[in-house]
Amino acid sequence: MEIEETWNKQYIKNTTTALKDNNLFKLEINSIKDNFKKIISKLNKKNIKILEIGSGTGYLALQLTKILKDEKISYDYTGIDFSIEAVRKSKKRKISNCKFFEIDFIKFFMTNTTKFDLIISQRSIMAMMSKKKQNKLINQIKTNLKKSGYGIFSECTIQSLKNHQKFRKKLSIEPYEKIWHSTYIDENFLAKVFKSYQKIDFSSSYYLITRIIYPYFSKPKHNTRIHDFASSLEQFGDYSLVKLFIVKN
Repeated sequence: MEIEETWNKQYIKNTTTALKDNNLFKLEINSIKDNFKKIISKLNKKNIKILEIGSGTGYLALQLTKILKDEKISYDYTGIDFSIEAVRKSKKRKISNCKFFEIDFIKFFMTNTTKFDLIISQRSIMAMMSKKKQNKLINQIKTNLKKSGYGIFSECTIQSLKNHQKFRKKLSIEPYEKIWHSTYIDENFLAKVFKSYQKIDFSSSYYLITRIIYPYFSKPKHNTRIHDFASSLEQFGDYSLVKLFIVKN
């Protein structure tokens, strides 16, 4: 399939992430880690079962398992991805108590018999190419979470795109072109499916400067001093495309 081929090519070139914006990736990872620490504290368990949907090269798994080891919490970590190249690289990391599988997300849940304390997605729910399959995946996540289990999802949403375009329009900047291999999620659907729901805009100031103000003055490039500066600021407002969602069963 075209989307698998696209991601295989991306992971052949990249060992950490396919995201071109280094500062955005750091902001995202730090937000996931910070909230992961809060959640494992709330879970208060000696052993935690974790599933990462779209585990990529295993970079996030490595970061999160370091936290678990520091906190002296035992764990079983499962990573799934539909890119064979990503899975090959994740396996090479040889992270203890981590298993990585090349499999379609929905197919995984159709045969899965394990309930998880925590399910994580870093821009992977939006990789479902139809709204129907995406909503099915979200429902499967809920079903496969333990009672009072948590989800951490870093995703772009329909609402954030609409809001982002509104601000670009005010400066007469061309509308942001949505990446073809993604289907932005509906925040309202998340709120409907899960018992509790929290939205965290970890890159709002960053997006305001790099995706709205910066393009007004010149043709933007990735990873400039402007990006470095924007990432160092306090993140406030509701300007970014990608948000972190903390959900609970």
